Amino acid sequence: MRTSNSLKNISISLLSQVIMVILGFISRKVFLDSLGIDYLGVNGLLTNVLSMMALVEGGIGMSIVYNLYKPLAENDRQKVIALVQLYKKVYGILAIIILLISLCLYPFLDNLMKDGDSISNLTLIYFLFVAKNMVSYLNAHKWSLINADQKGYILAKMDLIFQAFTTLAKITVLVYTQNYILYLIIELLIFVIQNIVNGRIVNKRYSYIKTKVKHSIDKDTKDNIIMNVKALFLHNIGGFFVFGTDNILIATFIGVATVGIYSNYTMVIGQLSSLLAQILNGIGASVGNLIATESNNKNYSIFKVTYLVNFWMYSFGVISLYNLLEPFISWWIGEEFLLDWIVFVLVLINFYLTGMRAAIATFKNKAGLFVQDKYAPLIEGLINLIASLVLLQFFGLAGIILGTTISTISTVFWTQPFIVYKNVFKRPVRSYFIKYGYYAILTIITTVVTSYLCNTLVNGHSLLSLFGLGTICLIVPNIIYILIFYRNKEFQYILRTAFNRIKVILVSSKQRYLGIFKGGAQ
Repeated sequence: MRTSNSLKNISISLLSQVIMVILGFISRKVFLDSLGIDYLGVNGLLTNVLSMMALVEGGIGMSIVYNLYKPLAENDRQKVIALVQLYKKVYGILAIIILLISLCLYPFLDNLMKDGDSISNLTLIYFLFVAKNMVSYLNAHKWSLINADQKGYILAKMDLIFQAFTTLAKITVLVYTQNYILYLIIELLIFVIQNIVNGRIVNKRYSYIKTKVKHSIDKDTKDNIIMNVKALFLHNIGGFFVFGTDNILIATFIGVATVGIYSNYTMVIGQLSSLLAQILNGIGASVGNLIATESNNKNYSIFKVTYLVNFWMYSFGVISLYNLLEPFISWWIGEEFLLDWIVFVLVLINFYLTGMRAAIATFKNKAGLFVQDKYAPLIEGLINLIASLVLLQFFGLAGIILGTTISTISTVFWTQPFIVYKNVFKRPVRSYFIKYGYYAILTIITTVVTSYLCNTLVNGHSLLSLFGLGTICLIVPNIIYILIFYRNKEFQYILRTAFNRIKVILVSSKQRYLGIFKGGAQ
């Protein structure tokens, strides 16, 4: 059941992501043609500014979700109801706090934008962003319940419909009106409707949570939540300083237009990250269930499989981005939107460093290990901010990106594996770093081989050239890795699992077809 739910989550999420990636590229092109690079920069800046609101949440949601795994697995409905009620109450309060903080931030908005005078109606734009941010908190307790129960794929189908409709509606608004305000209003209205519809789906599936009887949390669970929230608050602050400040620094010290150019890269990389993350996120809830019910050895064996999948995905991602991203941007929106090569390489290094943490971070979070490194993300964030501020004086945009690289390598790169190996797997962490180094060398060598073939066999930035580059990037790295890993125990496990899932799908399809055929015959 655990594997089945993971595969359902992965398949639905991947389908959704692929469709949204295609629509996202079309939407970005229309956005640039209709409104220009400055509005694109403002869009990215406000998204980052309001991501500071996640600091208010302080990790409450993640801590409560962690505590949901066991009662869901044991069908302890009273405890599930108590946790959901707590989640709902806290997030209602948080929505009000976020509004108050947003009001306090508003007077400083102009100071964050260098060369942002061309943006009109900034006040209305800002508060439309704030409104959407608040709406996302109102039904958060329901999303967490269904995800903790490994049934996220149920909402993913509905989310795909709404996201596709939203994107198409926004494209239509831009094409016919070139009005950014209307663009944001349409996005907000559809998002509100989506929240209402999804909320009803969860209510129907978990009807027992709709009770007026108040349920209280036991003291041990309450103490665990409070302890984790304190730790996760520091994690959130650190995370914001690492991932949420780049656009703010670029807008303040370099210019809003540069945020727009940089955001084209981060959009493509972000879409790929989301696509790859769906695979690991799809097994995330299953990992929580695994840790709650299985032995250390079983956990470690599954981690090694996840680690291999993690490497394969992000190594393939880096190789593909290195050879495809800049030719794609040139074809998509024009060569004038390209960044310096060194900035591009640093962005890819950060993508790889962050992506390769996904497997270990999944096991760490699902095991509820938030306290053990509560200061590490804060130190990481401070290093990132200080290094970026210093280095941007010498290297400009490259210095801001390099600050993130330095902060990651000096902190969470080694603290997260150490904590998981000590507390979950009960074994030395040395093997993790040996394998990490091996994977990194493979990535570099395979990137060189693939890039040589791309440069030798394909010329130009036409759509046909992109297809040729994509074909090389798809075939060469995967053949190399199959030849290297085909005898690997973890790879064999992946093949067996995939084969069994395909077999189940084929048998199910055959039975469904025969049932329809027999029904028709009668």
